[in-house]
Amino acid sequence: MDGCKTAATRTPMNEILSVLLLIADDWSPLAGCYGSPVIQTPNVDALAQRATRFDHAYCTSPSCAASRANILTGHYSHSHGQYGHSHSIHNFHTATSMPSIPKQLGQAGYATGIIGKLHVQPQSVYPWTHDLQKVPGGPRNVPQMAAQAKGFFDDIGDQPFYLHMGFTDPHRDFGNRHTYDGVEETKYDPNEVPVPDFLPDHPDVRAELAEYYQSISRLDLGFGLAIQALRDAGRADDTMIIVMSDHGMPFPGGKASSFDSGHHCPLLIARPGAAEVESDALVNWSNIAPTVLDWCGVEPPEGLPERSLVPILDEAHPEGWDETFTSHTFHEVTNYYPYRALRGRQYKYVRNLYPELTRPLPSDLWASPTWQAVTGQGLEMMGKRPTEAFLHQRAEALFDVQADPVEAVNLIDEPALQQVAEQMRTKVRQFRMATKDPWVLASRQAGEEGLTGGVS
Repeated sequence: MDGCKTAATRTPMNEILSVLLLIADDWSPLAGCYGSPVIQTPNVDALAQRATRFDHAYCTSPSCAASRANILTGHYSHSHGQYGHSHSIHNFHTATSMPSIPKQLGQAGYATGIIGKLHVQPQSVYPWTHDLQKVPGGPRNVPQMAAQAKGFFDDIGDQPFYLHMGFTDPHRDFGNRHTYDGVEETKYDPNEVPVPDFLPDHPDVRAELAEYYQSISRLDLGFGLAIQALRDAGRADDTMIIVMSDHGMPFPGGKASSFDSGHHCPLLIARPGAAEVESDALVNWSNIAPTVLDWCGVEPPEGLPERSLVPILDEAHPEGWDETFTSHTFHEVTNYYPYRALRGRQYKYVRNLYPELTRPLPSDLWASPTWQAVTGQGLEMMGKRPTEAFLHQRAEALFDVQADPVEAVNLIDEPALQQVAEQMRTKVRQFRMATKDPWVLASRQAGEEGLTGGVS
């Protein structure tokens, strides 16, 4: 962790710059530019040719509202207070003391717009000059999303802006049973879609993956239409474009789980005149807010836990970007499964704060044909990971993510790795203290040395 203190020198200080942030819902790094052999994402792939593509980008919490609050505030989910979903009975709120991108940029004279899905509260933390969350046909109607963007650009004229566009794709139920004017759907053969190593190769899984891929291709069209609206408005030459997702794919072992398949996300950052860069920096969504503020030349608020990415956007192998933290507590109000983790290049350490719990599934994943196939047929393996290892984790886990990318084998008791475990354990403890993790109080009461249950 290294707080961002000053805006990087990346442009003449009298040049006022803007940001277009395009965020997907439940999109893992599945795109042609990320090496996917089947999926068709021509617009994302075209953007990647003039952007910095991060190959090791991780959401800090693999849950929608907690992740989105992290993106907009720059603070981890255990710090910003939006521990879980904001809507309906879940009703989690971001702490009113939190800064946010729309708040900081609005105070600096920027037009701030939200189109489509926001999924955080309260409004006092997230004030927008242009609230366009209601989209005709919903945020899967990507031509209407672009039409809203055009209206935003028409309204603000030459004013600097931050425009946040929240697409619903590719969230379940994937949205493929609807038709949208101006959208030519791309369909996929279930027999041809690759099955991730953490899922069973089952007909129901393949059918759902084909639906998921179709939803991603519609999302890609939406990205392309939004970027074209930016060009048509004559604002492309002063605007950073950020393409990202809130968290990983909506399958068991993906979203709302501690595995890389829940945290690993796409991240593309394009700037006017910049060349293509493939970055191996380990970054997370706490880097987004300082990056946006840095690009816009706005001083970041004190206390942000992470750094801006602006200084490393031209570097493929920047020094000092070899590990990143993640933190999760709730998804839905009944989905309590708190953990804190540290992801390095070879090893990943996970501290499960309540190891006696069975990992809960979000309601849409529990009802999915994929999970019903696992439970209904008593499948002992979910791809290369035992089902039991998915459902139950020990208080501590250490994975060699290079040799074991699905995180199936816990090496925490391996004698040769005790120094690695202790180093990462210490860093996680220091991270929790530095970010004022409220669960640390319970840790002290339970005793950090007793890693057998309770919060520690």
